[in-house]
Amino acid sequence: MTVINGKSYWAQVVAPSTKFDEGGVYSIDVSVDAENKKKAEADGLSVKNKGDERGDFVTIKRKATRKDGTQNRAPEIKDNMKRPLEGVLIGNGSNVNVLYRMYDWKWGGNSGKSAELQAIQVVDLVPYVDKEVDEAFQEIPKEGDESNDFATNVA
Repeated sequence: MTVINGKSYWAQVVAPSTKFDEGGVYSIDVSVDAENKKKAEADGLSVKNKGDERGDFVTIKRKATRKDGTQNRAPEIKDNMKRPLEGVLIGNGSNVNVLYRMYDWKWGGNSGKSAELQAIQVVDLVPYVDKEVDEAFQEIPKEGDESNDFATNVA
């Protein structure tokens, strides 16, 4: 297994995306520096560059459903201290370490190598914010409440 480090983009790791595969896919794009690019290429991964903020990047995936119909577990997500990080959406630009394993595949007369996403360590989290939802509301201070922060005032 290999660990690469970089900035995360388009992380779909809490729940699988069904946009392109109805069985669901967990995935993350990881922008890579020269050292991590060499690691990825040594494993046979395709390093892409679409001229956007990701620069050189690799996409690491895990199918949510196996060929036999059973469900794969979601990739493990840990924080910088190796504690489980559950239900946290990883925003673009988060610094991550991504663990993957390589496997060989054959399908429809073709064959190749792919990486299967195993786990993610979030070193520096950039929280995901749904801009449409965030912009729909405005801050409304409560009169007489110094902190105005429900999250810290809930017992």
